Amino acid sequence: MTKFSLVLTGANAYAQDMETAFPTNDTNSVLSTTVNTARPDSNSETKGDVSFTSNEFIEDVGDTVGNKFFGDFNLEYNSRVEGEMNKTFSLKSRVNDQEQLMFSIPEANIEYIFGNSKLAFGRKILAWDMLDANWGMGKFNNRVNFDAFEPQQEGLTGILFDHHNKKNGFKMSLFGSIIYVPESNPGMKIDKENGTLTCQNPWCKSPAPSADTDSDPATAEVPIFYNVNYPEISDVVFRYSAGARLGYDSGLFAIEGYRMVKPENQISTTAEISLNAEGNLITADVTPQFYYHEVTGADIKLRPFENLTIYGSAVRIEPDKYPDGNEPYIQYTGIKPKKKLEEYAGGGIVFNDGEIKAGINYIARISEFDIEDDPLVEYPRWNQAYHVNLSAHLTRKLSVGFDYKYDMLTEDRLTMYRANYEFRSNMLVSLGANIIGSDENTKSYWSDFINNDSVFSSFKYVF
Repeated sequence: MTKFSLVLTGANAYAQDMETAFPTNDTNSVLSTTVNTARPDSNSETKGDVSFTSNEFIEDVGDTVGNKFFGDFNLEYNSRVEGEMNKTFSLKSRVNDQEQLMFSIPEANIEYIFGNSKLAFGRKILAWDMLDANWGMGKFNNRVNFDAFEPQQEGLTGILFDHHNKKNGFKMSLFGSIIYVPESNPGMKIDKENGTLTCQNPWCKSPAPSADTDSDPATAEVPIFYNVNYPEISDVVFRYSAGARLGYDSGLFAIEGYRMVKPENQISTTAEISLNAEGNLITADVTPQFYYHEVTGADIKLRPFENLTIYGSAVRIEPDKYPDGNEPYIQYTGIKPKKKLEEYAGGGIVFNDGEIKAGINYIARISEFDIEDDPLVEYPRWNQAYHVNLSAHLTRKLSVGFDYKYDMLTEDRLTMYRANYEFRSNMLVSLGANIIGSDENTKSYWSDFINNDSVFSSFKYVF
């Protein structure tokens, strides 16, 4: 029986300067529409884009469900009163050739400024963990997760207090929330009437539609009827998160550490399996469960030049063994997820002067993992990998980008090429390729998506 992965509810951007060569809504600032209020120290800006991408540039490449073409609509609003208040809202949405709608609200918050302190209410990306952001693990912030090449970050919902005394370098952040919004993408289609769980996009892993019971060779493959036990909305939403970060930042040198207790960004599921008396139907009662985990990390940064950052990071993700952190009175006997400690360390060099973005990054999983001993544990996204990225504006209208990740342990490879040409002031065309490589003899996170390559062309209108 395969593991079950259901995402039931939902609501950023992976394109921080050091994180990717291909920000999906990267628009030139001169294309933005800026509206000034009556006050000279305040302004607001609304910008967005509509795009269409076809992955059918070369026939039979990436020939998998939901991977033929898609359309995107992205919107951003920012309003700022200097030294007093900031308002931020962003929306991302995508519809693919299977008519599946995916959407995300990476940020939606109001931030009040009090001297060296800020107090934000709403959904905000917490820039606390560079490894999680750069490698798209989704252990700290949520992910937009329309596709795994560029998962992008999606913020956490709650109250955030930030303080940075630039005179002595002291930094402090506190986060608290009683609202939990898990990742919603890529999602899965649930047919209650027919008891099926199917995928409408290439990054979804649906459970098996049938199973071999070995009871009768003539009818060995028995169909599975999936019955999803939906929780009450209040049981999903009202869950706490709490975290703190302390640090020192002098500009040239920065060091910080944090700890956060929060629900996992993805909902886990269990399944109770039964075979009917006739032996011709399997029923799987699927129940969502919510696990908490503690995320602890630290970053060290050195900025020898204005546009150059050298960093080192470490993160530890320790999940609870039981749903909601409490051992049940009755032990569950069905198929259930197995949680395992994850520890990572890494670092890199990042350069960004506005025209050229480049980076060399490395990550290593230092916690133990053996899939033979832990068949129900989720595969690590990365084990021992390096990441090289470079993007540049060759001319005022032409830009190119290259992004490559390679896992030396599993030999997984993610390669992205892109060229963008702005043929009018608010219209862009792009050509590119996203390629996944994986060792066919090694099972890994990426081996399930080996057919998700694409050679694409796209058109984008920016407003």
